[in-house]
Amino acid sequence: MGEKIPVAMAIAGHDPSGASGILRDIKTFEKLNVYGLGVITAVTVQNTQEVKRYQLIPDSLVAEQIDALIEDQPVKFVKVGMVGSGENARIIADKIREYGLKAIVDPVMSSSSGAKLIDSPESLEPLLKEAYIITPNVPEAEILSGREIKSREDIIRAGKILEDKYVCVIIKGGHLGGEDFLFCGDMHSAKQPLLPHDVRGTGCTYSSAITAFLTRGYGIREAFVNARLFVQKEIEKSIVVGEKHLLP
Repeated sequence: MGEKIPVAMAIAGHDPSGASGILRDIKTFEKLNVYGLGVITAVTVQNTQEVKRYQLIPDSLVAEQIDALIEDQPVKFVKVGMVGSGENARIIADKIREYGLKAIVDPVMSSSSGAKLIDSPESLEPLLKEAYIITPNVPEAEILSGREIKSREDIIRAGKILEDKYVCVIIKGGHLGGEDFLFCGDMHSAKQPLLPHDVRGTGCTYSSAITAFLTRGYGIREAFVNARLFVQKEIEKSIVVGEKHLLP
């Protein structure tokens, strides 16, 4: 008799290098004993060095993927990464509302190499308004809050603005000292030491880990703390592929 394990969905772009995107989401779910379903929003042309371009999946096909999986599996939590367009953001927001899903939204705007991955930040608004938790990094939090972030105090001010606007917010502090912040009624923080090299895929992994822990029944604060620790351990075990440090 097979073991019954919880199910979560990832909605994101496909990175053929496996360093980020939907492949990284599914790997993270599986490492945390959650069965992962994957809805692809875009196919990127990239390697471990850079994103060269991407081709959108039509919003109608994104919707059909979600419908087919929901018909078949008891999904409650969904991680949303790269959506690529306002049309995809709107259709995903509609499906979150239709099915009563709890969405952990990573507001992906650009790749680590600087390639633009959404037509405009404003295109994400319908999706962000349906989110259960949003997980911006510091540059994304600056754009969404309209505030420059240069210090811990700036993160706290921006976080409170975003909490008022979108409910629960986790600001990832890898760009500024390695301290992450949860704003969800109260403020909590979690800090791990910064390591001396950049590792690709940490943002995808973090939001996917939060989704996995929530799927397994953890509360938001508990999921936040455990996801941060999981990502730290993954970074410590990073591998070198070509010239890049990647998560295992």
